[in-house]
Amino acid sequence: MIGNISVLFFSFLFICILTIYLAKVQSDLDIIDIYIIFVLLHFGLYPFVRGLYFGKDVIFDFTNCNPLVIGLIFIQVLLILVIIRFISWYFPKNISIYLNIRNMIQQWSRINRYILLSIYIVLILFQTISYYKYGVKTYIMPDEFERIGKHLPYWFTSVRTIYPHLAFLIFLGLFSNILKLKGYRQYVWIILTILFVPIVTIYGRRFFLAMIVAAAIFWFIEKRKNIFQLKYMKVILVLVCGFFLFSNLFQAYREVFQAVGPVNLEKLKNPFEAAINFNATINNLKMRPGTWEFNFLVINNQFSKPNMVTNGKITWEGFKSSIPRFFWADKQFYNIDKILADLYHVKQIEIDIGKNLIGVAQVDFGYLSIIIVPIIILTIVIVMGVLIKITLQYPTFLWLFTGNILFFLINIEENGNEIFFMVRYIIITLILFVTYLVSQKIYLMLIRK
Repeated sequence: MIGNISVLFFSFLFICILTIYLAKVQSDLDIIDIYIIFVLLHFGLYPFVRGLYFGKDVIFDFTNCNPLVIGLIFIQVLLILVIIRFISWYFPKNISIYLNIRNMIQQWSRINRYILLSIYIVLILFQTISYYKYGVKTYIMPDEFERIGKHLPYWFTSVRTIYPHLAFLIFLGLFSNILKLKGYRQYVWIILTILFVPIVTIYGRRFFLAMIVAAAIFWFIEKRKNIFQLKYMKVILVLVCGFFLFSNLFQAYREVFQAVGPVNLEKLKNPFEAAINFNATINNLKMRPGTWEFNFLVINNQFSKPNMVTNGKITWEGFKSSIPRFFWADKQFYNIDKILADLYHVKQIEIDIGKNLIGVAQVDFGYLSIIIVPIIILTIVIVMGVLIKITLQYPTFLWLFTGNILFFLINIEENGNEIFFMVRYIIITLILFVTYLVSQKIYLMLIRK
């Protein structure tokens, strides 16, 4: 019981910090604030819900866990956030001004709408082809991928890798136009957004929840509203209920949609009954390992054996994964879960948890993570500010750069090794940007002649 009480205490502390933080800074948020809010959500709300369940989830039973270990997890995360926020106050003015979220929303609403709608249509077409040609509707489970993976074309698996990133970019473009446009044009973009929501939600609740939270934050920032007014608390309550209704449906149809092949209509439950079956979501939240549990796995083992680190192996594997085989044809992979299973002498299923950046830095480098993680986040944010500055007159490229980085920053649960993929996408976008500038310059020279 002491373990659950510790989880509830520290996670409730994080929820309180989040509430106070929102009350203090909600009027003028920047990208650092967004990152801090999402980290506090993942290490506040998720553990609190898990702490209410006095039993074993898929992996852990926290009933009699060492409260010092649980305390270390939350203290480490809080210390990292404080360092990041404190240092960011001393950013140069010519960088920090570009990191303001309201300014980004303005730029996102100026992107080339033909490009936005083209990607919108391509993503819908890809999802249609994915189902009718390959029978793939959402994530492919490991056993299914082992069966059909070798038959899937390279272009198909490559697009699936970047699909969530593109979907997030589309969301930013759609919602920014909703915030900035008026009259009937605003309703057109609302309809387009509603039609696009199933494309995002089919890939899981995590993306849907991130979309709801981001949309709510952007709306309050743009409208300069106080989130704690009673009428807006009612709206937040409606959004929470909406999330649970979606989650209930997701749980009811999860197995049906994850199975490769035609949808088995006989297994589809009544949608109204499924939507109000809250036990499906509650039971899943009880059993589902949260973001913070990877940090518990690492620190719990290092508490008695401080030298139990991988010395950068996880980071190295992430780096190798981000390099296309075209450039490194003979690269050899080592399964990250296997590396950790060998390190902790457990089965791979016992470490099948989302690997966040703080946890990965901890398992690779120990408590040097308290220095390493702030350096990584602050460097990313500075790069983001520089990219915004140089693309200010090119909002579509600004959208591609900032959307990619923001997706990494708010994808707390899985961003442990995603940094290398984020860098890869930045390099690709930078090449496209330079190519565009050069071609534009050549075109202007030809015109003058």
